[in-house]
Amino acid sequence: MPYHISPRTFTRLLVFLISLIGTQALAQNTATVDPNWWVTDGTINAVVRSGNTVYIGGSFSVVGPPVSYGAALGTETGAPDLDYLNPNGAVYTVVPDGAGGWYIGGDFTQIGEAARNRLARINADGTLHDWNPNANNGVYALAVSGGTVYAGGAFTTIGGQARNNIAALDATTGAPTAWNPNANNGVYALAVSGGT
Repeated sequence: MPYHISPRTFTRLLVFLISLIGTQALAQNTATVDPNWWVTDGTINAVVRSGNTVYIGGSFSVVGPPVSYGAALGTETGAPDLDYLNPNGAVYTVVPDGAGGWYIGGDFTQIGEAARNRLARINADGTLHDWNPNANNGVYALAVSGGTVYAGGAFTTIGGQARNNIAALDATTGAPTAWNPNANNGVYALAVSGGT
């Protein structure tokens, strides 16, 4: 019976092997994997190299740059910014931070190489902000009002404080405010209107 691995794992392994062969690193042991090598959205079943071209075949429909879980796309070309700090898990909500950047929430635990549990703030220049409320479970909804970020999800702690599924956070520090509605189930949508 054949052994199956995920398309993403197979693609990364393929990229690694091709870089080893292509640079003769087996003899030199100095291989580096190019993180911008394109990946597929499905299984690769066949690979052959001819000169500087690698031919692949399988059950995939797209070959493109690796932009898992999040991407910054140019508004004119639609091309992804390959320097964007990708999260390592699903992103469910994105809202502007009012300064050209944005807040994101989801099921990730890392942005680029930095730890960020389910909430993060990305600066206007694409770098990661120090803002780090550290939710202990998924964040599905965000809303910003003035200096406050409202978060909804399936968490029970955020910013080191007990908050069931909904919290208000300082937009600069990420610390929870005293506001605590204590929702008894997951929160999937938020909207702010004036003081409501």
